[in-house]
Amino acid sequence: MIETEITKPKYEIPFSKMHGAGNDFIVFENNKVKRLDGSENEITLKELKEITLKLSHRKLGVGFDQAIIINNNPKVLKSAHYEMIVINSDGEQASMCGNGVRCFSKYIIDNCIESKSLNGTPKLVDGGDIEQKIETLAGLVITYPKITHHLNQYNLMMIKVNMNNALVLKTNQYKDDEFENVLNKKTTNEKAYIYTIKDLSLPQCDQLECVLVSMGNPHCVIFLERNIELGNLSSTGVDSASDLSMMKIDEIATKLQKLPLFKDGCNVEFVSTNNSKLTNRVISRVFERGAGETLACGTGACGVAVASILMSYCTQDKEVTVSMPGGDLLIQWSSETGEVFKTGPACTVFNSNIKL
Repeated sequence: MIETEITKPKYEIPFSKMHGAGNDFIVFENNKVKRLDGSENEITLKELKEITLKLSHRKLGVGFDQAIIINNNPKVLKSAHYEMIVINSDGEQASMCGNGVRCFSKYIIDNCIESKSLNGTPKLVDGGDIEQKIETLAGLVITYPKITHHLNQYNLMMIKVNMNNALVLKTNQYKDDEFENVLNKKTTNEKAYIYTIKDLSLPQCDQLECVLVSMGNPHCVIFLERNIELGNLSSTGVDSASDLSMMKIDEIATKLQKLPLFKDGCNVEFVSTNNSKLTNRVISRVFERGAGETLACGTGACGVAVASILMSYCTQDKEVTVSMPGGDLLIQWSSETGEVFKTGPACTVFNSNIKL
């Protein structure tokens, strides 16, 4: 093909295709994006969004749920080693990605990326783990790559992440200061997180009871058996909600995401709790804001575990297994500190280089 100004590539990008429990990403360093016109100007956020849109297409690009971009010189949080930039496949920036931050952590280890911030390069902490402090739009996130974990493989590493506190989701229903900010099973008023959404006018339902949780991003959790019990969902017929794997969730999720209740949309999780009290395990499907249904969502799994504990389907201070189509994530919510910890895999699929 004859190269013209229209077809001439503008950038060259070395990247890794990665996934965390089936939630897939491209991961690259912002300072490794090369301008092919010879300019050394720093790549802008607008350009990163344009690059993401071009590469995210499943047929015409690499295909992924989010782009995870590494900046080894964060400028906002002085305590951070790195900054993580998350851009959804629709080109919009996200505040946080729980599965993406594990892949971010593994990429740093695999590529020996040193921090240029004043805080220096991550060091070993008690227990022999490396502690990586990562700046995100949702705040500081700390990851602990389990370099010697027994489940590790040549291309897979288990990563533990401190996801910070579970928070009351601020909606347009209440004033921002009406409830305490941090969720607490014992002290938080149920009105702060249980909400019945009415007048949906959908074939499957007209109203739904939802549990609202913030993990730095908004989550709307729908417990199927609870809503069947309330008469909001049917357990039989073409619109049955008794089998999560077969349930049509797109229309419900899309309607919920557009409601004026939410200040900036929401991620929607559909959860089955059969035998959860015995096993501390729930099954979930997620419809993400800006990405649609994905095989897994890290912050979503945290939101589901917290919601399951708030509703007494699972036990606090024990690991809750959240099973999603892409695999299991282990979530623990501390009653002492309020912190949520997530442990799960980060897998490198392949490494490559692309011009576009």
